[in-house]
Amino acid sequence: VLGSLFLNCQDQIYSEEYSDFIGNRSLIESKYALDCKQPLGAMFASLYLKLSDGYEDGTVYGYYNIPKLFGLQDTGSMEASGILQVRENPDLKLDGSGVLIGFVDTGIDYAGSIFLKQDGTTRVIAIWDQTIPAESPIRLPELPTTLENITRTPEGFLYGSEFTHEQLNAAVKMEDTYEGISSRDENGHGTFLASIAAGNELPDGSFTGAAPKADIAMVKLKPAKNRLRAYYQIKEDAVAYQENDIMAGVLYLVSLAKKRQQPLVICLGLGTNAGSHRGGLPLARMLEELGSSVGITIVAGTGNETARGHHFEGQISSESGYEDVEIRVAEGENGFFLELWANAPETYSVAIRSPNGEVIPRIYVRPGRIEVLNFALAQTRVEVSYRLSVTGTGEFLALLRFINITPGVWTVRVYNDLFITGHYHMWLPIESFLRQDTVFLRPSEFITLTSPSDAANVISVSNYNHQNNSIYLYSGRGYTTDGRICPDLAAPGVGIEGFTSSLSGVGNELRRVQRSGSSAAAAHMAGAAALFCQWTRESGIRYFSSTDVRTYFIRGAKRDSSRTYPNREWGFGTLDLYGVFRNLQTQIF
Repeated sequence: VLGSLFLNCQDQIYSEEYSDFIGNRSLIESKYALDCKQPLGAMFASLYLKLSDGYEDGTVYGYYNIPKLFGLQDTGSMEASGILQVRENPDLKLDGSGVLIGFVDTGIDYAGSIFLKQDGTTRVIAIWDQTIPAESPIRLPELPTTLENITRTPEGFLYGSEFTHEQLNAAVKMEDTYEGISSRDENGHGTFLASIAAGNELPDGSFTGAAPKADIAMVKLKPAKNRLRAYYQIKEDAVAYQENDIMAGVLYLVSLAKKRQQPLVICLGLGTNAGSHRGGLPLARMLEELGSSVGITIVAGTGNETARGHHFEGQISSESGYEDVEIRVAEGENGFFLELWANAPETYSVAIRSPNGEVIPRIYVRPGRIEVLNFALAQTRVEVSYRLSVTGTGEFLALLRFINITPGVWTVRVYNDLFITGHYHMWLPIESFLRQDTVFLRPSEFITLTSPSDAANVISVSNYNHQNNSIYLYSGRGYTTDGRICPDLAAPGVGIEGFTSSLSGVGNELRRVQRSGSSAAAAHMAGAAALFCQWTRESGIRYFSSTDVRTYFIRGAKRDSSRTYPNREWGFGTLDLYGVFRNLQTQIF
């Protein structure tokens, strides 16, 4: 029986009355010894506190302490990626066997035929469903006597329910599978990615996942809390997940692979525009650390933010001293966060003009304060705060939170207070968090990649149309703001076939669909990485880290003679698994 402290913690994690925070693990464990906390690796931990004002008093917390919100990245590809050529090579015989591909996403319909073996069992070996509280009933009439009839949290975690391979197989045998274990993918995004990376090959040869014999593990994320959604002012119908839950999901997959002694490939099809786009968010920093560990390969899509009008790259001369940045706000927009980032030691300040001409003059930098500005005619409130040195990176940050914003063209006049280069960046939230027509009027097409694809030691993947060899219009572009090459590669991500949950919500059969987006490209790369990891394992070669795998895939990439590499759209070229092995020849070292 779970202890009262544990139950209390789980209740707090789900409760809308408690606010989630991310912080330094050692500091949280020493300062909040009696409070509910979830370790997130060696560096970080989640903390859950009951606060009457939620996140409103932002001066108390560091920028990275409040979890960021992440959205989904979707709006004959295997042959273009060199995957079929490798799979059909009799000397290699690769199909993903022995490798675990893990997803942190919307869940998976584990009983879909695209994931079943010939004996009727599922290749989904584990699910951590964060949306189902622990000690929920499992209704399996043929449940083996060795298994409990209630759910348990995964070892080392405080919430949600873990479903084992044995439990999932017992449910698959039932006439109504999801009556036994109710975890399924209502959205369809996670199922779609898993089918691309690891779906079965159909008997007629019309579809195959990249690694059709790989094992699959899924973390179904719980939706972001309403108080966090309200704090970030995202639109009502946006699908959003919390950074701390994603971090926990990644660590669950790492723990699972370690127990099973399998190489692990993690596919991340989520992204955010928060942060300075150089890998500074807690999730990105955790992935950077994990990506240097042998046996773990991490893949992330660069997002679908190019041509969305959500990045502004500013340049102020020493003579002018300021620059006007115009933002068109769409009808029906509630509000949003606007972030301005610059390298130390430079500092900046802002003034704001509403669409009807009302002006709030320059708000000078006052560290530790939130300036609340009320526009009488526009009936809009703007909260402005400055961070002279963001913890962990030392960068300058100006945060502008617009609440109940009036539609029209708003102007933010940006002043340079300490001139070195006069160079700065501003980002609006990702496309799915805003109305379509809320944009910068003079946006930049570069540095539109989303986090965590900006993390070091992660394989960052842009997406292209493999039918005509053109980059996808919305594919996130690099580089990072500190000049690292990102993306690493481009993979097919336009008009990609896969399988997703049925519209009816009943039965086990899935729908065959086509989708485009960054996450589809990431799934291609994840499946290709699984085949490579299978080869290294079966060849008796030591496991590789994410950085090692990236190096070999970059060497084997296809490169068009008409382009210069690396570049901001294609990175070092397009994914070509066959090229990886051709480049290796007979020697790996």
